[in-house]
Amino acid sequence: MAGQLGLEPTPDEYVRQIVMVFGEVRRVLRSDGTAWVNLGDSYAAGKIGRDDSGDNGAFGGPRIEPVQRKAPPGFKVKDLIGIPWRVALALQADRWWLRSDIIWSKPNPMPESVTDRPTKSHEYLFLLAKSERYYFDAEALREKDSGVGRVRALQGTKIRAGAMGRTPSGNEKSGVLWADTGYRNIRTVWSIPTESYPGLHYATYPRRLVEPCIKAGTSERGVCPECGAPWERIVEREEVKLRPKSTSNRGDNPSLNRFICGNSSRGSMATKTATLGWRPTCSHGGDPVPATVFDPFVGSGTTLVVATNLGRHGIGLDLSRQYLVKNAKRRIERPHAPVIREEREDEHLPLFDAITSTL
Repeated sequence: MAGQLGLEPTPDEYVRQIVMVFGEVRRVLRSDGTAWVNLGDSYAAGKIGRDDSGDNGAFGGPRIEPVQRKAPPGFKVKDLIGIPWRVALALQADRWWLRSDIIWSKPNPMPESVTDRPTKSHEYLFLLAKSERYYFDAEALREKDSGVGRVRALQGTKIRAGAMGRTPSGNEKSGVLWADTGYRNIRTVWSIPTESYPGLHYATYPRRLVEPCIKAGTSERGVCPECGAPWERIVEREEVKLRPKSTSNRGDNPSLNRFICGNSSRGSMATKTATLGWRPTCSHGGDPVPATVFDPFVGSGTTLVVATNLGRHGIGLDLSRQYLVKNAKRRIERPHAPVIREEREDEHLPLFDAITSTL
């Protein structure tokens, strides 16, 4: 199809096209907005397309024969191209703030028949920001602290030595303890199983991968109906002084699992947080309206489905009318469904003509 991405003759050309698309994304994004980009990697040489669609093609469509691809200039056969990081660094050079790389770890990866390298079981997710200061709801992503690594945090202390079942040496410090509040900031490795999808699209990602991105990047309470400024949480933070308990047993000691190492200059403290409410970040007043999520490659509509379920509005674009009508639109047809632009397969229009206002 004219205009589609992924069949460029070289990785550099693919990266250039992605940067161009996200230049338009940046244009319509609020200054305090973020972009979350999920990318898998590929190898130099190999087949493009699927060859398991049967004589009549997948879902009754025409059969698409896979194409044998040659290694592009500058690469050797079997080279890992490193597409995710090439794109991320190119976007960084194009004025985006590259804030975090997240590993999507797949407990149920696609089996591979290779015998000379590990089976691929992860993809990258990049957090990009349009400005140095941007909206990020860390409280929405706080996760339960499993306790793994708390003993490691006590390295070099008498508490650590006792937890590991050995006698402390004279060189180890007493250590200071902080209470465990039970929650922590979300980490950069997300273990999320893939999801099966029966529709006409084989490159879908799971809904659980999208949820934290939308929760962090948009306000749960909503945005100003006039300027789009997000409402922010009113968070109460409380520091509580504590008295350390005995931690002379091994690392599975329940009392040890209630504490982690802290800064001796502050004493034994615990920081607890609680959301008291919400407040606007502008002076216009009025009740907030749902925040907007934009997906320039809507495909099967997963992003918009999650956005709708989380009470946000959504806008999705795709060059394929087949994906829009048979996949995305059917999945989200409900009250307050996201807006989807439908293009005929033979239309050759700029991708972002449908966007007329700032998100």
